[in-house]
Amino acid sequence: MFLWLHFSAGDIMEEVRASRPQMTMVVRAPKKAASGQNVLQAADAKVARGPDRPIPKPKKVSAVLHPHPDMALVEQSDIGLLPVIGKDGRQPWRVYSRPFNALEKRPRVAVVLSGLGVSYNATESAMRDLPPEVTFAFAPYAKKVKEWIKTARGAGHEVLLSVPMEPADYPRSDPGPNGLLLKLAKEENLLRLQWMLSRITGYVGVVNHQGGRFTGNLKAMRPILADLKRRGLMFVDSRTNTNSVTPAVAGKIAAPYALNDRMIDVVASRAAIDFRLSEIELVLGSKGKAVAMGRAYPVTIRRLKRWIEHLPEKGFVLAPISALAVKPK
Repeated sequence: MFLWLHFSAGDIMEEVRASRPQMTMVVRAPKKAASGQNVLQAADAKVARGPDRPIPKPKKVSAVLHPHPDMALVEQSDIGLLPVIGKDGRQPWRVYSRPFNALEKRPRVAVVLSGLGVSYNATESAMRDLPPEVTFAFAPYAKKVKEWIKTARGAGHEVLLSVPMEPADYPRSDPGPNGLLLKLAKEENLLRLQWMLSRITGYVGVVNHQGGRFTGNLKAMRPILADLKRRGLMFVDSRTNTNSVTPAVAGKIAAPYALNDRMIDVVASRAAIDFRLSEIELVLGSKGKAVAMGRAYPVTIRRLKRWIEHLPEKGFVLAPISALAVKPK
């Protein structure tokens, strides 16, 4: 008896090649030593990063977002511009949002792609391949993050700011510089939050990066959510902790928030992502709304693009994250 196995090698190899780390370096011939300098010096950081490419301009615009910064929605501080609610009551999370038809009856899904701005190729690929209804979350430390925000919003994407918070396995995993930590005083965490908020303008809210331990702590989260509410921002909980206190705290202080339903690329493979997206469809069928989050991996962008193209025929509609916010009464 013979058994034939057939593999779609083309698609698999394409996925492997796209996910493989690649870097192009310019190798220069060593120069002669001058005045005691060592001939073999460390490569210049600019060479290691590759060419300093300009941020692309938006190719097409599906919706015009409110210009930023709206000077009535910011306050000047020693570290930069910070968002505030305007004297007329306007809130940044509403003013900077992408328009969405409130009369839309179809189940709505918001897709949030995080980790943008760090990798030029990944960020450019997301902007090129994903529709403007997808919400982009940018790292506050990203190079040229202000230029990336301008391009993303110019193409119609809603924008979030990623805020690093203490993970469940801290200190084994470090959230990075200025991360919010349980061991710090409330005032220090607020100063760190405000430093990150001052990096850019035009965002509708923040989303936690990591934060498995931080988002489960009432004492730590209460002042953070209160400060975001005071500034007219929404909070998107990535649900790294299934016992997050966000719904309880935000509900009590009437702060706008949204909860992630699935992180679709915990395993960054085509099969795993497709399975997670099928779970999102089940959530849509039962709840009428869902939030899906992923990172800017090449395979994630490809699978999202394919999945989003088929949403209308399934009776679902893609929406910006602000359209799924639990609004305060």
